Amino acid sequence: MERRRFLYAIAGGLALGAWLPDALLQRDYDDAASLYAALRDQPHQRLSIGGGDLDVVFADGAPGLDHDRVIRWIRKSATAVVTYFGRFPVKHVGLLVIAGASNRIGPATTYGFAGSAIRLYVGRDAADDAFLEDWMLVHEMIHLALPEVPRQSAWLLEGNATYIEPIARAQAGQLSPEIAWRWSVEDMPKGQPMPGDLGLDHTHTWGRTYWGGAAFWLLAEVAIYEQTDGRRSLQDALRAINRDSSGNGVTWSVDKVLASGDAATGTGVLTKLYAEMKDKPVRVDLEGLFRKLGVAEEQGSIVFDDRAPLARLRMRITKGR
Repeated sequence: MERRRFLYAIAGGLALGAWLPDALLQRDYDDAASLYAALRDQPHQRLSIGGGDLDVVFADGAPGLDHDRVIRWIRKSATAVVTYFGRFPVKHVGLLVIAGASNRIGPATTYGFAGSAIRLYVGRDAADDAFLEDWMLVHEMIHLALPEVPRQSAWLLEGNATYIEPIARAQAGQLSPEIAWRWSVEDMPKGQPMPGDLGLDHTHTWGRTYWGGAAFWLLAEVAIYEQTDGRRSLQDALRAINRDSSGNGVTWSVDKVLASGDAATGTGVLTKLYAEMKDKPVRVDLEGLFRKLGVAEEQGSIVFDDRAPLARLRMRITKGR
């Protein structure tokens, strides 16, 4: 779990400076200008997936990387995102793949202000298991789906990608439901408010940003299901936000983002939850929530209770509509 915790930090660039000196053996692409210049000027390979064009650039040729393996991994990650959103979230994205001196994947960062773009580092010594188990690229591709919001509400986007990533992979058959739910059961408690918390918009710790944000979206998932008697879902809301905004190339207010999702479900769930959680600490009854969903961890294994009140919702989340 510590590995995942560390990687969530670097996925958002929080530890980028500490990683880069050992990771790079070619030019430095840690600023947006050089990223966009590379995507514009260097050769690319185009992948068309789910209505979107993905232009993959291997930075400076990315010497030492197996390009075909990387392309397969990108296709697989994009397929998970398409499965969840019903299409690739943007019409076009550039992916700059940088070879690093490690056996790991990451860090990765997503941009939108000058066109959708993802910068990702791939270790030359990364084994097949690293690609098989990777979650980071799906996480970053999910960031393409929603518009940018003011910086104080970055938790809304990071929490969304944290919550949706394993679900998207499970819906695409790339992850078992047990593994998908393990992350929430084990890690979501790290997002609970601590003493001095001022609400999600004003408490920018790692735990609150990623897992406090993820808890917001899980609460929304349950509330939409209950208020619509299962007729609508959080997936409906997020697909609508993506359609209405066309993705991360625009900046919206949080109110506009959530109003779009609420209109798709015919509820006020997202707007109400934001009003409740943005300015004050809200401790989520995660134990009770997981019990209603029928998911628990026993002796290191995730087990399901199909008699639980929200078991049908739990199954639908990882299966999809």
